[in-house]
Amino acid sequence: MQLFTLSAALILATLSTRSSADSLSDWSYTCKDYYLSNPVLYASCKQENGQYDNTSINLDKCVTNDNGVLYCGTNGDYSSTCSDCTFTGTTVVCDCKDSSQIVHSTSIDLNQCLTNSNGALTC
Repeated sequence: MQLFTLSAALILATLSTRSSADSLSDWSYTCKDYYLSNPVLYASCKQENGQYDNTSINLDKCVTNDNGVLYCGTNGDYSSTCSDCTFTGTTVVCDCKDSSQIVHSTSIDLNQCLTNSNGALTC
């Protein structure tokens, strides 16, 4: 019985730690005061120790314009072909050119592209 109790306690401790780390990565719930100064997103994000750290990330590292549509993508450099970007909640809306230089209004929820890695925004 003691072995079962010890095993159960270890499993619960592991799950609790894992859940805490997983929830920390959800940047929109663990970061505050975020704003976009295109293409840089600024925020104050929670670290594992509970403290907040000021951080920023150039979204050109995480977002790409693929023929007039925004997608998550490493080293995407969306800002070179998109303009008039606005930021509401966690969504970026831009006017982006396609391969024929026609402009399309497109958006992306940054929850799909970003994580909070111990107080730092990452792709």
